[in-house]
Formats: sequence, C-alpha cells, structure tokens
Amino acid sequence: MFTTLKNKIIALVIGLLFVTILALGVFLTINQGQIAQLKSDLARSEQSRENLQKDLTSVSDSLEVAEKDKENLLSSLSLLAKALSNRERDRNEIKQEFAASNKELKQIFNGASDEKTKSWGTADIPADLNRVLERSARCANRYRHQDKVCFPTTGTDQPVPSATIFQQEKPRTF
Repeated sequence: MFTTLKNKIIALVIGLLFVTILALGVFLTINQGQIAQLKSDLARSEQSRENLQKDLTSVSDSLEVAEKDKENLLSSLSLLAKALSNRERDRNEIKQEFAASNKELKQIFNGASDEKTKSWGTADIPADLNRVLERSARCANRYRHQDKVCFPTTGTDQPVPSATIFQQEKPRTF
C-alpha cells in the first residue's frame, strides 16, 4: 500500500494532522464547556453580589433606625431619671413634713389640758367617714381609672336637681 518512504511520511503527516485536528477539536469543546461554566459562575456571583448589596443596604437602614431608637431611649431614660429623682425628693419632703406635723400634733394632744380636745383626739373616726376617706384614697391612684367604683362606665344625662325645688334656701349655719 505505501511503497515508498515518501508516501509513508506523507501518510504519517496526514495522520498526525488528523490526530492534531481531532485533539484540537476536543480541546476547544472542553474549553467552550469551561467558558460556559465560568459564565454561569460569574452570573451567579453577580446575583449573589446584588443580593449581598441589598442585604447590606437593608441592614444599614435597620442599624440607622436602631441608632435613632437608641438615642430616643437614652433621652427618655434621662427624662425618666429626672422624674424619678424629683418624685423621690418630693416623697422625702412629704415624709419629713408628715413627721413634723405628726410630732406637732402629738405635742398638742399631749400638752392639752382641755378635756374636750383630749376626748376629740382619742375618739374613733366614724365608719362612714373612714369608708369615704379610703375610697377617695383608692380612687386617687391614677391606675384605678378603669375602676367602676371611682369612675362610672356610663354618664348621667340628667341635670342635678336644684336644692330650691325641694325646700326653700336657708343660710348655712355652723
């Protein structure tokens, strides 16, 4: 078939060229697959970068809101601290005034020689008056505004009758 050396070399070169073209085709196909893989990786990484950028923006916005809330809370805390210190100061003043007035009352009652004053000081408070005082003290608490005893749920729509309807006005005497 191949009789001469020249024909053998030509056949060898043609075979090498065929193998080289085939290897080059395989190499290009592999490279095209790698290029497609790299493009899809690049697209995924771009999408991930955009998602991370959105997350970063939302986190930074949340952080700014949190910082503003923190500043508001700190200012509220300072106001609350002032209010509490004022309340405590007022409570101490009231305690001191109460102790002083209690001391004065004890001195008045202990030093009183009048029998009427002594009997008035030792007499019990009437139950009705005691009940009124307890109710007014309980209703003075601002957390009792929903209490039906202190504040009725429905208002009255009728005017209070005048005292002159039932009887003639008389001057008050004590």
